[in-house]
Amino acid sequence: MPNKRAFLLFVIVFGLGVLCPSADHAQDRGNRVLIKEAGALFVTDPDGMNRRKIADKAGAAVFSPDGNLVAYADAKSVSVFSLLDGRSVTLAHVTDGYAASIAWSPDQKSLAYDILARTKSWDLFLASYPPSGDAPRDLGPWYESVSFSPDGKFIVHPSLGPQGPNLLETVNVESGKRETIYKAVTTIWNARYSPDGSSIAFMMTDPEDDESQNDSGGVVVDLWILPLDSKKPVRIMRGVFNFDWSPDGRFLAIETGSEVGDYPPGDGAIFISSVDGKFQFQLSKVASSIGPVFSPDSKKVMFVDFNAARLVIGDLATRKLTPQAVSGPRTDEYGVCGWK
Repeated sequence: MPNKRAFLLFVIVFGLGVLCPSADHAQDRGNRVLIKEAGALFVTDPDGMNRRKIADKAGAAVFSPDGNLVAYADAKSVSVFSLLDGRSVTLAHVTDGYAASIAWSPDQKSLAYDILARTKSWDLFLASYPPSGDAPRDLGPWYESVSFSPDGKFIVHPSLGPQGPNLLETVNVESGKRETIYKAVTTIWNARYSPDGSSIAFMMTDPEDDESQNDSGGVVVDLWILPLDSKKPVRIMRGVFNFDWSPDGRFLAIETGSEVGDYPPGDGAIFISSVDGKFQFQLSKVASSIGPVFSPDSKKVMFVDFNAARLVIGDLATRKLTPQAVSGPRTDEYGVCGWK
């Protein structure tokens, strides 16, 4: 599993969260895409035109809820770039380790990021935006993903239990109080609130998987939905590497595949699933297809055709696939995108 996690830190799906755009920004809705090529960060049109470089090197990165700001981390700092005036401000300096994940609060007044200081520690920090002059708050030990509840009151993530990272834990943003909301028997990965806050999607190692049967020593990971009213998780799909919520909360775009050797899987595919898992279909046509992300109107999904090193847009209604007009050279490390 570590080889997956390292690659997924590079091909992170950016920019979840939906708020009502301003009048000036409304006409641009859906026309901004955030991509990475060989570590450089760009904003482009969905077809790849009108490229604008944000940073030469970036790790984690994410659009703000209104789509006018890009938060990103490099080896030295966590910064915010304004697409309106082209200015960049530093929210925090990174002196040891790197920021693995970044997430905006729904009200766009703060930024949560986790610093993985090699083998020493893994902590979550909360920085104010615009910068207040105070040091970012340290919210304590962390593990894996960062996801705000739609009301901005909580952040959910997998947490370390007696058997490893087998807990789903929420942190109260104001008080810092932690609460375990689900305990599993296997490892939990990548937890994210649904857009309406009624449930949490997460990935969990399949307890029935025989690790010795995998050539690479990996494990099968399944996608689950935890309704917060019942706390009874429902398995949506087996063999999952990544996923994205549709902004309207009706569907999930899911990256699947069996692991043989290093990530990505040779048979990686993009599926669309209803939240209850009863309606599913494969959107991609070639392998490896990875890193799906929904358009703001929930009608399209963009993903990476890994072997061709290009982005592809799939229309959910017609299932038509349209390769992005402009793609990087075959030798580029081509990352997935965020769409605002």
